[in-house]
Amino acid sequence: LAPVTFEEERRIGPSLGAESIKQGFMSCLIGLGLLVLFSLFYYKVAGFLAFLALIYNLLLIIFFMYWLNATLTLPGIAGMVLTVGMAIDASVLIYERIKETLLEGITFRKAVEVGFSDAMVVILDGNITTFLVGLVLYKFGTGPIQGFAITMMLGIVATLLTGLFFLKTLFIVVLD
Repeated sequence: LAPVTFEEERRIGPSLGAESIKQGFMSCLIGLGLLVLFSLFYYKVAGFLAFLALIYNLLLIIFFMYWLNATLTLPGIAGMVLTVGMAIDASVLIYERIKETLLEGITFRKAVEVGFSDAMVVILDGNITTFLVGLVLYKFGTGPIQGFAITMMLGIVATLLTGLFFLKTLFIVVLD
């Protein structure tokens, strides 16, 4: 049996956690800023609409967490960041399918319909499988892992609502 020796011991207070959360929020804000710049540059108006849907997505997650009386922790922030990535992935899938359809000579309104309907299967597949992973993490994980899982699952629900319904509605309003 190998002996256990202490190499280092540290004591940390609550200010370290508060500082970590502050840095997590700051990194999220910087990431969102870069994301909106990229979205506007690459997708123009569609990128702006996707960014609006993303903001709505994050507000929905915060509302769900408030409704569940959940506390936002560092693992929760990580779950929100993962959600942002999945939401952007959904928008990219939709937009690229719209662009492919436009190249076939179809009208813009019809291309939007086709883009959303064709991308829906792939988006649902990716989100459902990730949601199932979240259920497993919640069931078998403890504390921080469960917090991450809850935030991720709430984020997936918000992503599906905002990506497949809210974003499509924004497109239709802009087209009209």
